Amino acid sequence: MNRIWHIFAVPLIAVLLLWRISGVFNSNSEASYPAQPIQVVVPYDAGGGTDNFVRLLSKTIADHELLPQPLVVINQPGGSGTIGSRYVKDSPPDGYRILCHHESIITAKLSGSVPFGPEAFEPIVQTGGINLLVVVREDAPYQSMRDLLEVAKQEPKTLRFGANLGSPAHFTAMKLEAAYPGAQFNLITAGGGQKRFVSLLGGHLDAGIFSLAEYLAFRAEEGTPPDKNVRALAVLSADRIPALPGVGTCLDEGIDVTSDNAYYWWAPKGTPPEVVETLSDALLAAWEKEEVRETLNEWSIAPDLTQGKALLQRLQDRVSKMEKFAVRAESDLPNFPLYAFLIVLALMAVVVVKSVVERTAPSAAVPAEYRPAIIAFSIVIAYVLLLQLGLVPFALATIAMVFFCGAVISGWQRQRLPVLVEIALLAGLGSEFVFTRIFTVALP
Repeated sequence: MNRIWHIFAVPLIAVLLLWRISGVFNSNSEASYPAQPIQVVVPYDAGGGTDNFVRLLSKTIADHELLPQPLVVINQPGGSGTIGSRYVKDSPPDGYRILCHHESIITAKLSGSVPFGPEAFEPIVQTGGINLLVVVREDAPYQSMRDLLEVAKQEPKTLRFGANLGSPAHFTAMKLEAAYPGAQFNLITAGGGQKRFVSLLGGHLDAGIFSLAEYLAFRAEEGTPPDKNVRALAVLSADRIPALPGVGTCLDEGIDVTSDNAYYWWAPKGTPPEVVETLSDALLAAWEKEEVRETLNEWSIAPDLTQGKALLQRLQDRVSKMEKFAVRAESDLPNFPLYAFLIVLALMAVVVVKSVVERTAPSAAVPAEYRPAIIAFSIVIAYVLLLQLGLVPFALATIAMVFFCGAVISGWQRQRLPVLVEIALLAGLGSEFVFTRIFTVALP
């Protein structure tokens, strides 16, 4: 039986190792790039702002044949955009999987959500500026940003402000607090724009930050009952927005806060410069098409564009402006990985103590058959912890987890270890191949 298993397992493992190490299933000469469809990972659900934006440009590129291969949109939501970002970061640097993401890629690292930021990618181009507004329900008592901040000062931590922790909105909320000494919001993670809108109308939020496009979509016509409509208190750009001439800026009220957002395109670190240039040229050509400009105008997205050295400088400036709030952002987030690590240590301590008790007083000890299950459970917890922290690649962590769990459960029988090694390699490499290449599912 073992011989038949080895005949099938060993060649399959060799093929998977070859794929993992050299990327043989992906290999294409740079001169022919792109020779296959290019995946564009959107780290949010389909139908959202980023998704619609990417699909507009990918369709334009296909319609005008700006690349010999299409851009295929892959939605990988979760973790406030960090799941999809990590997926691209860990992909081969061959130009066949790229990312479109806004400035959460900066704030996620500064808030401690992930250990990587813009430095883990090759920036391709920045396209589109997103105007932001502070929005309340129309029947709210606040008539200005000063009114809102004064309440946040007089009654700290009571005003419920919708801003997902670690997001650009979170950092903007902290900038508002810093600009009005004593003001403190009760920052609440409320999901995407649609969920924040529902929470605002339902009275679960007192205020929140929305993009201009979201606000224009959610704002109902005149005559709508005040408790069923929203109102903009202020725009966060330096200048007033033509679409909302009656809404002032924070600067107009003497509050020294400006904030905006933008869409960025990223490739994995190490992607050849000529590949990055090919992608950049295609996106820039699409950007100039009339249908793109018309749609951007309808969506109230500014036609901003930055590339090359100017893009690197822009990113550096954005990081510098946000870094001053990084410490507080980290302190606001529970350290779940640390808690998980302490739980693992506690479980291991329990196993050791019970082992000692078993030797000294067998009749009082927990039955020995429970010990492998406890150890295996601890290994699984450690596996989840490593994936959460991003310290070990998915395949390597899975190989180790499967092997050690199998070895513990089998009692470390030497004759079974070779088969366990093969099973672990097939589980780790095989699951990575199936999920990433067939189902295009993002892995930690």
